Amino acid sequence: MQLRQLEYFLAVWEAGSFSGAAARLYVTQPSLSQQIGALEKELGAVLLERGRQGVTLTPAGRVFLPRAQDVVRAVQDAQDSVREVLEGRQGDVHVLTVRSVASGILPPSAARWHSTYPSTVLRLHDYSHRRDLEEAMRSGQGDIAVGPRPDPWEGPVISLGYEEMVVTGSAEYPAGTAADPAELAAADWVLYEQEQGMSEVVDRLAGHLGFTPRAVARTGQVSAALLFAVEGIGVTVTPENAVPLRWSRHARRIGPGCFRELVVFSRKLPSQLAERYRDMLTTLELPLTAERDLPEGALRF
Repeated sequence: MQLRQLEYFLAVWEAGSFSGAAARLYVTQPSLSQQIGALEKELGAVLLERGRQGVTLTPAGRVFLPRAQDVVRAVQDAQDSVREVLEGRQGDVHVLTVRSVASGILPPSAARWHSTYPSTVLRLHDYSHRRDLEEAMRSGQGDIAVGPRPDPWEGPVISLGYEEMVVTGSAEYPAGTAADPAELAAADWVLYEQEQGMSEVVDRLAGHLGFTPRAVARTGQVSAALLFAVEGIGVTVTPENAVPLRWSRHARRIGPGCFRELVVFSRKLPSQLAERYRDMLTTLELPLTAERDLPEGALRF
């Protein structure tokens, strides 16, 4: 049984004649009759009866009519739903990211997205570590991902800019103050558990500066590390965009600067709706630094 046969059957019933249905469908009457005959043969019952007053439904046709209408309507609804997704009027976009980016970078884009596409749903899924994010993306759990640059990666990758890493402690400093590497080597540290991606950042930073941080506390959350640091337990490293404004004077640049690149990536070309979100990210003024504006001598990764 073919969808076209159901559509032809409904057209004949609505037009009241084979000739009227053929004209409406822009097909020849013999072709229409052939399709209706094939449908009736498959069902083993006559559906339409010709008469002087036009075409009427047989008992089998009366039973079959609402079922055929349901099928054609369901197909039309499915086509409309897909069209609404393609046109950005309906649908979900699954965005995978790491936790620090979810809280510090993406909220403005989520607000813009909701105002532009109010009938769609932006679904954010955050991960503690970049490796978990990349694995989830490889397994098809998201439409696009936002996070540190994956290496290697097969698929589109677009740079969004660089987020600066800062060191935070209990003392307050004038804006623009930089922490000395020797001071950091001698300090007590609030470090991260290994499953937290910021642990990788601290390890790379300490290795570049040539010291091993002395841990006095460990946590799996950036917000907790900040709170511990401001309370005086030790210093910690976080993305600058994760530091609340009320604590901004507790944060200092690390030497000439320490920056991590953030990108938006996918396994293949994203869906049209996801592509619109990706394009929105690349045009928004995010709290990131362009590569051309990185300070001379800054550490970047």
